[in-house]
Amino acid sequence: MVSMKRLAAVAAVSMLGLSACAGTDSASPAVPGEAKGNDLIASAPVAAAADILPGSTMEKIKQRGELIVGGSLDAPLLSQQNPTTGEVEGFDADMGKALAKFIIGEPKVKIVNSASETREALLSNGTVDVVFQTYTITPERAEQVAFAGPYYSSGLSLAVRKGTTGITKPEDLNGKTVIAGANTPAVSAIKKLAPQAKIVTFGSDPECMQALKQERGDAYVQDETLLVANAQKDPSVQVVGSPFTEDPYGIGLKHGDDQFKKFVNDWLKKIQADGLWQKTWKNSLGTVVQGEAPTPPQIGSVPGS
Repeated sequence: MVSMKRLAAVAAVSMLGLSACAGTDSASPAVPGEAKGNDLIASAPVAAAADILPGSTMEKIKQRGELIVGGSLDAPLLSQQNPTTGEVEGFDADMGKALAKFIIGEPKVKIVNSASETREALLSNGTVDVVFQTYTITPERAEQVAFAGPYYSSGLSLAVRKGTTGITKPEDLNGKTVIAGANTPAVSAIKKLAPQAKIVTFGSDPECMQALKQERGDAYVQDETLLVANAQKDPSVQVVGSPFTEDPYGIGLKHGDDQFKKFVNDWLKKIQADGLWQKTWKNSLGTVVQGEAPTPPQIGSVPGS
């Protein structure tokens, strides 16, 4: 698990550029920083033929020739489209490519840009196979979708405009206007810890960031992983205080497909054991977080997983 204090501290110091976190596949043109991402995917395992069971979701994906992922195109260090190569790079993006290679033999991924309020529908109607999008596992969400993992753990934190004073912890939000993503755990956390706060919600992280910069709220509550990446990109925003929740990320799957859930969990165990998970983290989030890769959370360790 990432040390949340380390992440918060990163936002206050000079950080490396996004070019250091390339996570591209072998079909992409050669660009600076690309080889590291290529090496990761080249070393990713491929499932045995016997594991692609007849009639399974895995077989359907393999026959289609691409894994359809609900994700983001604008989340730095996690899943962001490189304007030069067109590739989607970052921790979640590389995890999706590695899973695609495990199933298909090649890192063929199609990303459907999704939002917090659309992920459940995209899974239930079969538009996407999986969701990699800082998707926090909760018992309520687990009633609608299945979760493999958790595969990463983060926590909610606070972002403010640089120079803001008097906001360092959730209780300081009482009486303030607070920005949160629609249908995210931040909404209930604010209501619990700062019941006198006025909450305004937006559909995506970029919309929330824009609202904060436009002074439409005093603070933005979001997963710290996203906030640190935002602060790296935009120095007018800073992360304050320490995370005040533990948020385990899961890989969203269609509800009721126990066969596919076991397959994805077995893949997670494999890439954790052989070090690919750790290398993927170092190549993305680890470019701005000092120290060794964290210990991955135990699979099935939280309610809803």
